Amino acid sequence: MDNDDLSLLLSSAERWFAGHAPLAERVAAFRDGHHEPAGAWARFAEMGWTALTLPEAQGGFGASTVQAFELLRRAGADARPEPLGLHLLLAPGVAETLPDTAEALADGRMRLALAEPPQRGGALAWNGRQLSGSVPLADGLEHATHLLVPLCGGADALLLVDLAAAGIERTPARLVDGRATARLAFDGVSARVAGEAARARDLAAAACVADAGGVFEAAFTMTLDYLKQRVQFGKPLASQQAIQHRMAEVFCDLQQQLALAGRLAAEIDAEPAGPWPTLPVAKSFVGRRVLRGVGALIQLSGGIAVTEEYRLTHLYRRLHVAAQLHGAAEAQLARIAVRATLLAA
Repeated sequence: MDNDDLSLLLSSAERWFAGHAPLAERVAAFRDGHHEPAGAWARFAEMGWTALTLPEAQGGFGASTVQAFELLRRAGADARPEPLGLHLLLAPGVAETLPDTAEALADGRMRLALAEPPQRGGALAWNGRQLSGSVPLADGLEHATHLLVPLCGGADALLLVDLAAAGIERTPARLVDGRATARLAFDGVSARVAGEAARARDLAAAACVADAGGVFEAAFTMTLDYLKQRVQFGKPLASQQAIQHRMAEVFCDLQQQLALAGRLAAEIDAEPAGPWPTLPVAKSFVGRRVLRGVGALIQLSGGIAVTEEYRLTHLYRRLHVAAQLHGAAEAQLARIAVRATLLAA
């Protein structure tokens, strides 16, 4: 995909997001949760998004991770409920391991969700054919047709489970940002190996980094517009030097987040099998500096920013989910080889 095609794709995505259940409309029904509009995923498939990162030999467009991140950034800016990031980053690996899934992934008939590994005390048992045990939640589960389950411990295997199969019990739940999920229990459910668990979790974490960049950017722009319009003592709040200093600090965090996301995408393109040194840095940055930055934006916006009727608080909640899913900040920081990184620099 060349730059002209990418520009057309991003322009059409921005128009589609603005015209089909944007965040402003979904906030009005926040008590019902953040659900995708009917037919949204089918429309993604018609526009070619579901085939974007699949190789051309498998009916895709062969877009790079850098290009996919640009689309995810736009989706994050509108806090889209569709699990586009999971699909764009995980579908190529699944299609490579299981070629019979490529067509269904490309045309949107197969929708992927990714389970979080069991918490302490939990376990998954797999005998080579059937899966038993439970997982606490799954990302992108609401309309998924198939679930990817990472096995922990000795086996670095990623299992593909058909969610229509018998032996699956769901306990519905909701993420803090309103997206639907569930606790899943498996009792002898058929499963196939679809790749490596560690790589899949890292790619899902990378999708969170890309999404968080768009969320942070939208939150910053929204707050800046508010400060320009809100007048106090006859002057806009944006004219106050103390507020300008705080916004400058947040802007620096925003630029660092976008730069980390760009570097991470380039690393994934250069080394598809990994490792990607920027990933733990970028993912922990979401849980530390990005959350802190949007917290500062909430303070600058005053009392309105903590109300559920205002979009900023929903962006903040989405970042909390992004910070915790697929490896929280503390776990990511523990992965950073500080000495090796400093010596390389």
